[in-house]
Amino acid sequence: MSGYYDLTDKAIDILNRRAVKRFEDAKDEAALAKFDELNVLEVTRTLYDQLRKDNQDVFLELAQERYQEAEPHGEEPPDLAWLLALLAAYNAVTKYQYSHEWERKRDRTAEAINSTTAKVTEFRRGISYWAQMTEWYAVEVTDQSTLKAFQDSGVRYVKWNTMNDGRECSTCKERDGKIYPIRSIPPKPHPGCRCWYTPTEKK
Repeated sequence: MSGYYDLTDKAIDILNRRAVKRFEDAKDEAALAKFDELNVLEVTRTLYDQLRKDNQDVFLELAQERYQEAEPHGEEPPDLAWLLALLAAYNAVTKYQYSHEWERKRDRTAEAINSTTAKVTEFRRGISYWAQMTEWYAVEVTDQSTLKAFQDSGVRYVKWNTMNDGRECSTCKERDGKIYPIRSIPPKPHPGCRCWYTPTEKK
């Protein structure tokens, strides 16, 4: 559906641009200290705290805007507590909890930088890993805030829709057009899946 993920893509673009700048600044700061081990640990802690805060702020704005954009929607847009609960929960699609995974990525980046001579490469690798996780969860925030909007307005069933762009997986193809109770929709078959939901009556 054209438009369903427009806000998502804007959020991803904003966050990716911020992340690139933050990683570049962190790399330069670490290089000034000649990649001293303690300095690298401090720089990466600060970096990932900033990245986490950036994502949290933009994800919350995305959730609230998507909630209002969804039709129908209720009168209780997602708040910070809703978002933090979503990010702390185990995700059956990504197979991890976002709130723990960002810490793991932080520690892995610091360890990799301190254990290799290709230190700049490890900063760049960190950007790639972070960007992937950011994209997956921007899609998840979009989906869940949309479903909250539907539930808050009394919707009980949704239809699964695929992108039908020739790149959809076999599971998505098989689910296209199927109707599910809104409280028991099967999980997306893979991270970043852009199938979407529309409210419908049970048939």
